[in-house]
Amino acid sequence: MDFIGIDVGTSGCKASVISQTGQIRKSARQDYPVLGNAPGEAVLSLTAVWNSVKAALKELAPEASGAKAAAVSSLGETLALVGKDGKLLLDTAITYMDERNVKMWDRLKRLVPEKEVYEITGKTGPQIAAVNQYTWWKEQEPTLSEQADRILFVDSFIAYMLSGEAAVDYSAASNTLFFDINTLEWSGELADAFGVDLTKFPNVVRAGTRLGPIRRKLAEELGLPFGLEILSGCHDQISAAIGGGALESGDAVLGEGSTEALNLLVDKAQIGRLKKGRLPIEPFAGKGVYISMFSQYMHGNCLKWFVENFTGDLKETCDREGRSVYEALNTACTSVLPSDLIFLPYLSGTCFSDIGKPMGSFIGMDTGTTVSHLYRAMLEGLSCETAGMFDQIKQYQIPCKKITAVGGASCSSVYMQIKADVCGREIETLKQSEAGVRGLAMLCAVEAGCYSDLREAGAQFLERDRLYVPQREASGIRRRYEAVRDAVKQFYAQSE
Repeated sequence: MDFIGIDVGTSGCKASVISQTGQIRKSARQDYPVLGNAPGEAVLSLTAVWNSVKAALKELAPEASGAKAAAVSSLGETLALVGKDGKLLLDTAITYMDERNVKMWDRLKRLVPEKEVYEITGKTGPQIAAVNQYTWWKEQEPTLSEQADRILFVDSFIAYMLSGEAAVDYSAASNTLFFDINTLEWSGELADAFGVDLTKFPNVVRAGTRLGPIRRKLAEELGLPFGLEILSGCHDQISAAIGGGALESGDAVLGEGSTEALNLLVDKAQIGRLKKGRLPIEPFAGKGVYISMFSQYMHGNCLKWFVENFTGDLKETCDREGRSVYEALNTACTSVLPSDLIFLPYLSGTCFSDIGKPMGSFIGMDTGTTVSHLYRAMLEGLSCETAGMFDQIKQYQIPCKKITAVGGASCSSVYMQIKADVCGREIETLKQSEAGVRGLAMLCAVEAGCYSDLREAGAQFLERDRLYVPQREASGIRRRYEAVRDAVKQFYAQSE
């Protein structure tokens, strides 16, 4: 018995056919651009996203004859407006990086006390929540917003296009800022305060709930089995946490993607400590279990930005030779010793509520600075931000027993060793790639009755690869980084 996981991210979608014992039979990836017609805009074309998903599934189809179920995960806050005819009313979808979110939240935050919002939603980053996008479209496109029969999230939109049925799971719903994580229901109180029409939003279900079979015409078009069951998916950070082995309270997964997300699995016994520290809380795949999610929003975006703007000749050479430019950069920076060069990864003001403006910086360059020096400084700066997330957990005595890194950047032994050194923590990696699609396949396997729960599925699906142990004392790197970061923040605050 096989399953299909579909992971829709900010810059592309991945899909895999995975057996009930965790063997990847075939994988496919399709990329699409982040667009913007004005400074500060960061949007996706939902048509491009859907066409990319279809192309990936069509590529998988020859190996998917034994697939029994499929599930979708996606970036968490982006919305799709769908009309009564089932077609998109707006192709443009605002992402978490779009600066219009911050401008909208500056207005919305006056409607409900921040403490009340947190107690109901568990969210600490309201400037990127879906309520901002909802309000933007409601004001800027009032006719289309009124015509919308359904307002879906990207994962539920793809599931709807596949099956004709719409639902959203607890984790994705929690990214709206009008979902109650205490009752696991839409919050009428917050919806009323923010002017949200809840009748346009789908029913909330647990991840893995059966929606229905794939549309027959679509199955014929893509070459997929007619009886393929489509299940409700989840927020991509939840599927990555599952596929990364966060299966017991105290397990942490570092999702090394466009966003670096530290996802720590906690049970109800820890909720009081989380709330005391006003730490983020998001529902996990089942009732009574939660993820405390800390995010470094520009993580992989910084790496991609660096490659696109600083590695012209090297990238051309690597592309011509069929090598990864990231592997070449990792190899080159091993010959570079740590220096006083500092990189601040704040390339988007939207993602950092305490700043409100971009202030990404390389500081401390001299005439001997090379691309390799810059790249190493970037890895160290990103690792310092990771260490800051662990500091919050430690401060409020939240148990963190095991750390597993997953995602593209976890394949870099250079980066993982730097991160272990800077954080002063042991970090494991997995032999298997693509934790997101693997986590979705695990959800499908449990729903199909192959396993009694995710923990049992994990014993078959997950295989440890390498343990990175801190090898050198790196407190000096953190002290310099934090001193420069605080000074730059203060400068920007005073310059307003």
